[in-house]
Amino acid sequence: MRLATALRTTGVVWIAPLVLAWVWLVSGHEAANEPAYWAGNTALAGHTLPFYAPACAAFAAWEAGRLRRAGVHRLAPVRGRYAIAADVLWPVVLLGVTAVVVCLLTVRLATGAAHDWPHPGVLAMAGYLIIVHTVLGYGLGMVLPRVLATPLILVVDYLCLVMPVTVVHPMWLRELTGWLDAPYGDLTTTVNPVALAVPLVPATGVLAAVLASAEIARWCRPRAVRVGAAAAASLVCLSVFTVAAVLPVRDWKGDPPPQARTDPPVCAGEAPRICVPVEASDSLEPLSVTAQEVVPRLVDAGLKPPEELAFVSEAAPVDARTWRLFLYRDMGSADMKASIAASALPSIPSCPGTSDVRTGHAGTLAAWLMVKAGMGVDEIQNQRGQKLAADPRVMSVVNREMKLSPDEQLAWFTRNVTLLQRCEPAPETLPAVTETGA
Repeated sequence: MRLATALRTTGVVWIAPLVLAWVWLVSGHEAANEPAYWAGNTALAGHTLPFYAPACAAFAAWEAGRLRRAGVHRLAPVRGRYAIAADVLWPVVLLGVTAVVVCLLTVRLATGAAHDWPHPGVLAMAGYLIIVHTVLGYGLGMVLPRVLATPLILVVDYLCLVMPVTVVHPMWLRELTGWLDAPYGDLTTTVNPVALAVPLVPATGVLAAVLASAEIARWCRPRAVRVGAAAAASLVCLSVFTVAAVLPVRDWKGDPPPQARTDPPVCAGEAPRICVPVEASDSLEPLSVTAQEVVPRLVDAGLKPPEELAFVSEAAPVDARTWRLFLYRDMGSADMKASIAASALPSIPSCPGTSDVRTGHAGTLAAWLMVKAGMGVDEIQNQRGQKLAADPRVMSVVNREMKLSPDEQLAWFTRNVTLLQRCEPAPETLPAVTETGA
């Protein structure tokens, strides 16, 4: 009876279908081409945050306005203020939780059955932020008329979630909101835990500011004193918690650093062994067949034979005898051949400075490896996964090097790999330098 009464008296029921429909549409669109990998796809619960968190804040403000208009807090104190707030806000929180469930259900229908479970860290972050946004809206509704508080918090809260990603300086501002990027099909990484923990810190500051202001409002002091004290307490809470949140992310440049998976992969074959995440296990057999053709060719070109071909994140450490594969959905035989060939190229760091400081083209080296693997020019230039090697200009350099003896070609490859790894100029890899005869 109490549940039915609460649902009958709250306005959340009437707007919930619109909020859930938006979450469904956005989640379905983003998950349409994603693999069945929950550790990455659960991020959509954070990616759809701007569609349900502001709605929770707006309805909390509306419910607070109803209580103010009815003068509930001026009546005899049968229940405490927090108990009253909890009774009117739990349907609002339920709307946010239902939105997360709808998001997960949409992902499940769009991607199919997965080998893992939804990421608990993402769900915990989303749940906590739903509560904080709801409390924030309720606090504003206790201060302003509901016809003003409701649209104000709806618009401002939405903008505070989506606008930081457009800010370049400071870049860390986007990490404080909890709005996660949509997954992009990478099976080798999981959600960075720091990116989940950081939004909780300023959110806790907001929660502390609202609760402190609510307690100060009960003081038996002049109104000006209470307003000044509440403003000072809020400023202190927000400042302290915001500074604490910024410290771990102040040096981030855009997206959070990738977090490599730690669960064991599935492997097959010998000399070399091929290891991929369990979601990519269907590619093991064609990879093994292609590797038996490509690896001997690269060994004949002078490269040391690998012990393992691994589809792992750039953030995962690998030894010198492990070649790092690159896989994506719907790969053909030429794509797999290019991936195995390019995996023989060691990792090239992202060097600081402008393009005129780092003068080198790693795609030229990758294209040379593909030629050595038996690929033709058309196959190389039609690659989707190796875009650097697909640059049509690099073939002028590769064709020149192919005229040299095998030992000279290997020396050219080794020399330029070393230069690029040290972030030093490697003009022998630049198509423009070759074309001018320099």
